Amino acid sequence: MKRFSLIAILFSAQAYAYGFMLKHDYTACAQCHVDPSGGSLVTPYGRAQSELLLRTRYGAKPEREDAEPGKAADFLFGLFSPPEELLLGGDLRGAAAFGLEGNPGRVFPMQLDVTGAVRSGKLTAAVSLGVGSAATAPANLLGKSTALVSRHHWVGYSPDEDGAFMVRAGRMALPFGLRLPEHTSWVRAETRTDANVSQQHGLSLVYAGEHVRTEVMGMVGNLGLTPPEYRERGYSGFLEWNPKPFLGLGVSSLLTHADNDVMAPGQKVFRHAHGVFTRVALGRAVMLQAEADMTWVTHPRLGGDWGLVALVQADIEPLQGLHFLVTGELKQPSLVAGPTGLGGWGSVWWFFAPHTDVRLDVMTRFEPSGRLSTSLLAQLHFFL
Repeated sequence: MKRFSLIAILFSAQAYAYGFMLKHDYTACAQCHVDPSGGSLVTPYGRAQSELLLRTRYGAKPEREDAEPGKAADFLFGLFSPPEELLLGGDLRGAAAFGLEGNPGRVFPMQLDVTGAVRSGKLTAAVSLGVGSAATAPANLLGKSTALVSRHHWVGYSPDEDGAFMVRAGRMALPFGLRLPEHTSWVRAETRTDANVSQQHGLSLVYAGEHVRTEVMGMVGNLGLTPPEYRERGYSGFLEWNPKPFLGLGVSSLLTHADNDVMAPGQKVFRHAHGVFTRVALGRAVMLQAEADMTWVTHPRLGGDWGLVALVQADIEPLQGLHFLVTGELKQPSLVAGPTGLGGWGSVWWFFAPHTDVRLDVMTRFEPSGRLSTSLLAQLHFFL
């Protein structure tokens, strides 16, 4: 059965880590983000580079070394200046969804978040708080429908002066593969490592050097999930090597165990995901990235087969701030037997103003079950 749906995102909440910053020789994320592995709250330096390198410049483009971003790069456009030790951000997202099979359209809020961090010496504490719905249930702090949610809250300590190392404890995004803004992609959904609601509590060690960046996290599960037997315990981590400023080669590994599987009640479950990923910038106009992961979900009495998920994406930026993306996906739940799913995305993404970008995605997926679906996703993203 073919299905077509239209979803218009009015305000999008995630300030994601953008892999295409590799085109500007940024191999690591810690300079621009409070989270050393990227995403969410940006630093003052990150705000400045957002203004200078991300958005379209309508006049003469200044050289980065000599440029001053001005008030447009400041929190609230400079209307309020918090103390140097305090970093603040805000996100708002709403949606209108329309089904073309007789389903009535609906308009609903998707996210209203505030984010903040305090840096004092070698210590950093970060938190996000917002209003969520049933879709954000894994991040709920209280309530079951509309609720108070926290996608992340952690405390970190950097023992060295340059902050290359950090030890963190709290609820964090799982370190695994490419940190994609396409959080519904199969490589993120099937490995349960998206940066939207799949965060877990645990302890992590981060290193962000000139040629190597890595993070390994020991997880104790989502402490908001009850009863405790459903919580996944294990590890997740990645290692990326950058032999050249324009090239990243990485490996990822994840293994978790739960005493009771949400998807198969009464069964203990082990979940594996192990894979490789790469990022390569072909000049300032073209960026390629890819990821392939082997997955295995097994139960003592039910068994399980190895599966495969993969993604390849080309990002073409003919004009600063204007991106054309082509993404291909593959999902094979079982390498032993069973059909293969294929998906394709065509996207236009424009960073047209300070703190603001607009994006349009057309997505077609042929699921392993045989279901064919096509959807249109329009986003307007604004961050404080």
